[in-house]
Amino acid sequence: MPVAKIITMLFPGARRKALTLSYDDGVLQDRQLIQMMNQYQIRGTFNLNSRILGRVEKMTLFGKTADVSTVTLEEIPVLYAAHEIATHGAEHSALTGYGSAGLLEVMDDRRIFEATVPYLVRGHAYPFGLYNDMVCDMLKAAGITYGRTVTSTRQFDIPKDFMRWDPTCHHNDPEVMELAKQFCEKDSVFGQPQLFYLWGHSYEFDMEQNWQDIEKFLKYVSGFQSTVWMATNGEIADYVTAYRMLIFSADGSRIYNPTAATLWMEILGKVYEINAGETVTIR
Repeated sequence: MPVAKIITMLFPGARRKALTLSYDDGVLQDRQLIQMMNQYQIRGTFNLNSRILGRVEKMTLFGKTADVSTVTLEEIPVLYAAHEIATHGAEHSALTGYGSAGLLEVMDDRRIFEATVPYLVRGHAYPFGLYNDMVCDMLKAAGITYGRTVTSTRQFDIPKDFMRWDPTCHHNDPEVMELAKQFCEKDSVFGQPQLFYLWGHSYEFDMEQNWQDIEKFLKYVSGFQSTVWMATNGEIADYVTAYRMLIFSADGSRIYNPTAATLWMEILGKVYEINAGETVTIR
């Protein structure tokens, strides 16, 4: 009887886990958050609104006030250099009510940001968490390859559909550190890959006066650099998408990588590294 194969996707460096952060609105508090993230070598994606950069404004929510002024276009290349910029709607509008005009919200973001950063901007975070099938289709037509929701799963699953990418939790989740410990210290069933996705707004740290909580999180997860891939949203989406494009021979003995990425997997306890354009034989 043939031995049943369990084929497991691994992240770069043959890691089984990946972690990413996602922060919205491009507020001034991103400066302090990024300083912390850089210190602990944690990476993420920042979702900006191109038409309200440089805004000066305060906001009161549930009786608490915070400065929600935004960064300027000029500081983006340096401030976010170690991270990724993604779209959030040029004016932070709910695209579900815009019809096809919402396409301009996203294309304006891409056009403005791509003139500022050296890569193509292909990610999105849905303003107010609002989206539907029409919005997803519209974003794809605008060159967007992933979209983040605000629905916390408290799980570490790889999304089936990156246009409907649910995060693990918000940084104010009362169980965030317990989830982090579970993610970092425990393995999944059959060693399947896991992803921790944290999201929020950096102005909330001023509003809640809890900067110490995010530093505690960053310091803790930074201790697992050897086993957790610290990546941007886009890097994770690109890697998993490339992995899903692998082509297997009819008998499952050979695997062809048609992409430009180096990919890793584990089969029957053996790790395989498959370079771009390479075909490997499973032994």
